[in-house]
Amino acid sequence: MGADYKKQYRPDQLEPFWPNEIIKMVVVVLCTLAVIMFFAVLPVLLDMIGVHGAMHGEEPANPQGATPAGIKPEWYFLAVYQYLRLMPTELFGISGKTLGVLSQGVGIAAVVLLPFWYRRRASRRPGWVYRLIVTAGLVGFLVLTIWGGWPETQGPDGGEELIPFKDYLHQKPTMFILFGVALVVFYFLIWRERRMIRQVLDAPDPGEGAAP
Repeated sequence: MGADYKKQYRPDQLEPFWPNEIIKMVVVVLCTLAVIMFFAVLPVLLDMIGVHGAMHGEEPANPQGATPAGIKPEWYFLAVYQYLRLMPTELFGISGKTLGVLSQGVGIAAVVLLPFWYRRRASRRPGWVYRLIVTAGLVGFLVLTIWGGWPETQGPDGGEELIPFKDYLHQKPTMFILFGVALVVFYFLIWRERRMIRQVLDAPDPGEGAAP
């Protein structure tokens, strides 16, 4: 059975999901898109007002040319990119690429279904198994992202070789700092949310002390 929030919370602590929550989500999405569009056009705006050097001109892609050495996707695809690279060429008669895509689909389905499975335990404090799984997932994502973004150079034999980690750290110090800050903020927000939920659940009902 799912959690009955009408029994866990007082009527004055509840609000309708529609349209309150939907309006909040729409505002968040629109603000996020506005920020992304602002940073997308910021180099052009700076160039128009006379601040040159922000725009980055790239050569057009050559469809007939070879893939440059060390080419990487955007940072938010690095974990997926590195995960697919770790897949074997073939396993049990299944292509490594197919196996990588299917296994990622299972992981995404598990994340989507997690809130429905966790509803029955919403009033309980998360156990060590749940925290261990969440921590392992976050650490795995960060490790794959850092590993996938590790710059490569073309070796003497024509293959790609990873640069020393010290050089990697010197080239992209901001990325490591942001990852550390994001991890700390993430756990702080989870701790704060769980604390607020427990305060609401443990708060005495104002009607209990009222005279009959």
